[in-house]
Amino acid sequence: MLTTEAQNIIKQWRTGQTEFPVTSSGTTGEPGVFLLKRNLIELSCTITGEALQIKPDDRIHCCLPLTKVGGLMQLFRSVVWGIPIDVAEPTSNPLLHYQGNATIISLTPMQLSHIRANENSRLALQQFRVVLLGGATISASLEKEIVTLAKPLFYHTYGMTETYSHVALRRMGEPGFSFILPTEASLNNDGCLQFSNALTENRVLQTSDVAIFAKDGTFRITGRADNIINSGGVKISAESIEAIIHQHSGLAEGTFFCAGLPDDVLGEKLVLVLLKAISAPDLQKIPFKFGYLRPREVIIAERFLFTETHKIRRKETLALMGI
Repeated sequence: MLTTEAQNIIKQWRTGQTEFPVTSSGTTGEPGVFLLKRNLIELSCTITGEALQIKPDDRIHCCLPLTKVGGLMQLFRSVVWGIPIDVAEPTSNPLLHYQGNATIISLTPMQLSHIRANENSRLALQQFRVVLLGGATISASLEKEIVTLAKPLFYHTYGMTETYSHVALRRMGEPGFSFILPTEASLNNDGCLQFSNALTENRVLQTSDVAIFAKDGTFRITGRADNIINSGGVKISAESIEAIIHQHSGLAEGTFFCAGLPDDVLGEKLVLVLLKAISAPDLQKIPFKFGYLRPREVIIAERFLFTETHKIRRKETLALMGI
């Protein structure tokens, strides 16, 4: 089943439209409208189809917003691959009442967490052959849970609007991402990933993602440069501290985040921002490897602001609190 919006987009494709506007999340700059080019859409679909070994009897279930590249590219994949697609309204648990027969689905980690928490949707998930996960980081606990499943195959995606959705994939359980097409990649002076390939039209795309390369050419993303906290001359990744807190306190993702606030002595001090409805963890019991990694203050927030893919809008949330 296709929504009216999806039907209109497919009609535009079939009548030869060469550019398609999509809202950028601002991964490589300020948020805005990005124009997807037809020839690069086809390239992305082709190399993704090869990577996922798409079959004639596959079917896509799309439950991401068509206004974003993650949802829009699924429509184009169905046309380029020549397979059917169902389009549903995005919800936190898109498989709660699912009765279709699709084999491929793209989800955010938040959606997958809700699916795994419900018996009916958990059973529905088992019918899929491939699950693509993107739009946010994946917690160690969620990954540990899903890598034990016999099916489906889970892939963590890496990419942005400017790369026509994902440009690299990581089979869940494997340590690093691999580019799905020939790519020149390196790190800038701040340790942020930069790369060029056919999808960037061989122009270097500079990201704000702090990365580490392995000897085999795969890479890991350790956080965002704009989430680095410089406390007393020590650079601390907010995401790395959040992963430790999540692992040892049981706090759910989306209920807390770490930030750096001005400090007369340290320059910036590491703080934990926590939703008011959540009990504060005993930070003294969490085994931080170094004492300076322990948040120096817990700040309570009435509510958080989120993006469409359920990422916490950190700066906006702090601004809402008058910080």
